[in-house]
Amino acid sequence: MKQRIARNQNPMLKPIDDLSRDVLSIEAGAKVRHEGYRNVLIPAAKTKMVQGLIKMLYVAGPDFTGSELEALWDDAAFGFKHWHQFQRIAMVTENAWLRAMAMFCAFFPGQIQLFKLAGLNAAKTWISRRERAGV
Repeated sequence: MKQRIARNQNPMLKPIDDLSRDVLSIEAGAKVRHEGYRNVLIPAAKTKMVQGLIKMLYVAGPDFTGSELEALWDDAAFGFKHWHQFQRIAMVTENAWLRAMAMFCAFFPGQIQLFKLAGLNAAKTWISRRERAGV
């Protein structure tokens, strides 16, 4: 029920429900807002952190137009505080600015993979795969 309420508070940032439980999957609609970050993404990430390292799929579809400045701040603050808790991130977008920002995170100790929108299924496969012991 809580997830349904969060979706209604910001339909521009919503969970994607067709992946395994160990993947945090979010789709950004037209404009990502501060409220969506605070009410959808951060609570979902914190819930996954209790289970262990996070695998995240972030899809910025063709309707994505950008993010509010406060949402960008939320992303940076949360990311810097919890960067070590992300095992793998798949970013699916055609947006050049988002793709450049993902490359800025080269210091990230986990894996980051960029996919075009046509590669959404490949991104889902990559993010959902299980790690072998010692890898």
